Amino acid sequence: MNTIDTTKLADRNPAVRFRLRKLWLLAHRWLGLTIGLVFVLIGLTGSLLVFDHAIDEQLNSDLLLTNRSGQPRTVAEIIVAAEAFYDDGDKQALSVSRPRVDDGVWTVWFAGGTDQSPKYIAVHVDPYSASVTGQRVWGEDLMSWIYRLHFQLVAGRIGSIIVGIIGVLVLLSIGSGVLLWWPLWKHSWRAALAIRRGRRFNYDIHKTFGIISASFLAVITFTGVYMEFPAVFRSIAGVFSEVSKEPRDLTSEPHESRKPLSPDEAITIARSTFPNAKFDHLHPPASENGTYEVAFRQPDEVQTSYGRSQVFLDQYSGRVLSVRSPADFSAADAFFAWQFPLHNGEAFGLMGRWAVLFFGLTPALLYISGAIVWWRKRRPRRSKNRPSSGQSTLVKSVADTDGARLPPAKELVSEATR
Repeated sequence: MNTIDTTKLADRNPAVRFRLRKLWLLAHRWLGLTIGLVFVLIGLTGSLLVFDHAIDEQLNSDLLLTNRSGQPRTVAEIIVAAEAFYDDGDKQALSVSRPRVDDGVWTVWFAGGTDQSPKYIAVHVDPYSASVTGQRVWGEDLMSWIYRLHFQLVAGRIGSIIVGIIGVLVLLSIGSGVLLWWPLWKHSWRAALAIRRGRRFNYDIHKTFGIISASFLAVITFTGVYMEFPAVFRSIAGVFSEVSKEPRDLTSEPHESRKPLSPDEAITIARSTFPNAKFDHLHPPASENGTYEVAFRQPDEVQTSYGRSQVFLDQYSGRVLSVRSPADFSAADAFFAWQFPLHNGEAFGLMGRWAVLFFGLTPALLYISGAIVWWRKRRPRRSKNRPSSGQSTLVKSVADTDGARLPPAKELVSEATR
């Protein structure tokens, strides 16, 4: 039985090509009008979050910055100070993270709330005086609330699913926009990229900035979808490459004659595994049989904001139980490790961050310009705006801001033989 190749049919038949383009136009238009406003919100909040820590430090300098006076205290002293200050829920620290900047504070994390509504509390400690500068619940201060708005619309897991689905639809919208733009490029670079004054201005802004930002927005959106549905991507990646897992069943062997290692001793022992790496964070043992997890960031790691080189130690003997290093990552592991640095631009340094900030603003520009174009398309066309019979209707229908109409037969013939 013979099958019909719709692509070849469209290439040979301008009427089919026109109808297919009209379908893409409808998809692009209604995807933009329905999900576009949420995408604008996600883009604007994402631009703010590119430099979230720096903004937070400026807004809360008394809490997050110090005057760097005195001798640095040990990590053990930092944890003791935080545990003495924290007065709600489990007293034992979950983790401790080094200062982000030279004049920054240590952050010690605790679990609070209930099983139904867990909370994570950050206690900030001056690294020189070991005095607590304050504590905050994650998601309740301004920048972490904006983070919740960005990735879950402040609606928990349901919000995360909605954002992920919107991300998939945005990828379809970006693809349809590229398909609609492509005939302009085939016609001439001027038609594809020029921004003209007058009634075409909003359309030209939309198509020019749309194509310039398309690849960047696609990467940012795709990485965002991954972070909303990591389990789905890991399942798919596992078909093609091994996906390593963080060790979960490691235990320490208690010794009557040995005291548990201090956090500083654990860091010193773990550092021998990664001598050229920078300490990033530490998870103390959660029980008598628990282990130390000490994380470092090696110079060649793609993510600068989080160390992925991990050493797991017996809390009594200091014996190395397991090591995870990006140098040993599988293809799938490396793919996953790149997603967040691509999403916020840190994979390409300061310029990458500024690029993500800029392209996070473009959804607002595209939504406004696209909405204006759509609104004008709803008005009756004036006779003076109708194309002459000598114009290429296919190209005209792509560039026209006032709407598209099915070209007459003689123009289809002209388009097919041109």
